[in-house]
Amino acid sequence: MSSDPLDQLLELENTFYKEGYDLGIQDGSRTGRIEGRLFGLTSAFEKFSTMGNLHGRSVIWTARLSTPQLANTKSEITANNPNALATNALATESTQSPPSSSLPQIPHNSRLEKHIQTLCALTEPASLSTDNTEDAVSDFNDRLKRAEGKAKIVERVLW
Repeated sequence: MSSDPLDQLLELENTFYKEGYDLGIQDGSRTGRIEGRLFGLTSAFEKFSTMGNLHGRSVIWTARLSTPQLANTKSEITANNPNALATNALATESTQSPPSSSLPQIPHNSRLEKHIQTLCALTEPASLSTDNTEDAVSDFNDRLKRAEGKAKIVERVLW
């Protein structure tokens, strides 16, 4: 059988379909990589931003923890000289910034201190991996979940 010129017309739809499909696969893989990278960068930024927020909160809570040595020193001063507390209060009042800019101390609670220390360790920026491997990403996600849980525990104990 000889090649009929009308066969090409009959196969025209299939030819255009295959050509469009191949072009779509090429364009889709290129566009998919670009969109995937953008999505990855966006979601990674959000996760690291959240981790940074949690770390900042843990640093503030650590700074607000009242130290037992400071409390013992104040009680020793008042036991030895009752007027010393008033003198000490005036001296600290003149050297401290206005009360509106300082946060109150957190009362001593060993369980709370342990939670805050764990939160600091979980959110420590130097120990966070930025590798794009499956193990590193799952480790980061696990640390983020645990840090969010610790932050909720600390918030509930404080408030």
